[in-house]
Amino acid sequence: MGDYQSARQAPTVDPGQIWLIEQNSASPICGLDRDALTNVNVVIYDRALAPLVSQVLPIGGYAEPMPVRAHTAGPAILPRAFELAEEGWSVAQLVEASASRRSRIPLLPPTLTRATRSGAFPVRLIAKTAADRCRVVDVGLRELTEVLCEFGEDELFTLVLGPLVSARAAHPHAFAANGLAG
Repeated sequence: MGDYQSARQAPTVDPGQIWLIEQNSASPICGLDRDALTNVNVVIYDRALAPLVSQVLPIGGYAEPMPVRAHTAGPAILPRAFELAEEGWSVAQLVEASASRRSRIPLLPPTLTRATRSGAFPVRLIAKTAADRCRVVDVGLRELTEVLCEFGEDELFTLVLGPLVSARAAHPHAFAANGLAG
């Protein structure tokens, strides 16, 4: 396991990455997650966390709320996040921390499951503490469920999956929006 380090380091957000960020609505966003949320192309968020998203979303940033049904069923990481990452966009999915969502993390789309059979798929697990410090653990997708069991349910974490594509960015498109969809 990695040692605890400052969470104030600016993260590297690559095209095709998915950042699954657990967050409590009553707590401030740690520096690492704040930097990630301001550097990704798309933020998908739990509606309960909309006030936090509005505080960190940069002008011109794009965010959309998660479907209501995503809170109780299906994979913890939305298929929409995988679709965007496969197109080369960097995506953050900001979720309200819950034991039921954590248990659904191993549920992945079949395309990703097939892709990982050929080799190790990179996953970075960042366990966060209240003191704005974090422990970074690099694991393969196959070992992720086992490693997650080592963390308490009250310990928040961020998962960084991928990149799902080679190092190419998504094609730029001009559009105008106020930033928050829905």
